[in-house]
Amino acid sequence: MCLVFLRVPKDDAGPVPVPPGASIPGCLAARWPRPARIPLVLGADAFTLVELVAVMALLAILSGSVFGLVTGVHERAAAARARAELAALAQAIDFWRGQYGDYPSVADAAEFYESLAGRRGPQNNVLDPPGRTFIQTGRFTLRFSDPAAQGNVLLDPWGQPYHYVYFTRTLNGRLTPGFVVFSIGRDGLTKPDDPPTAGLTAGEPDLTAPDNADNLYSNR
Repeated sequence: MCLVFLRVPKDDAGPVPVPPGASIPGCLAARWPRPARIPLVLGADAFTLVELVAVMALLAILSGSVFGLVTGVHERAAAARARAELAALAQAIDFWRGQYGDYPSVADAAEFYESLAGRRGPQNNVLDPPGRTFIQTGRFTLRFSDPAAQGNVLLDPWGQPYHYVYFTRTLNGRLTPGFVVFSIGRDGLTKPDDPPTAGLTAGEPDLTAPDNADNLYSNR
């Protein structure tokens, strides 16, 4: 048995705590309160491998569902924008005919853009200085930021040039011109040489062709 008399100084508020690291006799130190320790619990419940795989599969399904919903919303928005732009282009082409007496007879997307931008005339001739502009270029996406850049084209929401086809067909014994302007859609595909530019089916796209499945047409 050990008897130890430890003189603990006091102040007005009571005993002064022993400072950390102070030397305390062994038998008293054994009775001095120690900080409580949180025991480490081993063997706690945990996920099994099967449960982890199931959770991961569920997360993958949920992620795919969310991605599909977001993609669907984006596709509907892109299609709506394409339809609005096609309507504006069709109106501009009609205005062009009112100005020059016929629809633009052009070879490619660059010449089509230059016609509506006032830089090509009715014989597909270059106009210098440019004539009347039939579209507001700021409302469309262009291949190049400069509207006057050589080789510029009008792009659909999927980054593909809008397609324009000039055709003629016989109506009531008269040769009548027409046009089709369209987007080839997300897949970037269209049936070659479609729609026809002459004959009984001139201007009529083949809607059964797989490459035309997601095409959007100004007249449909």
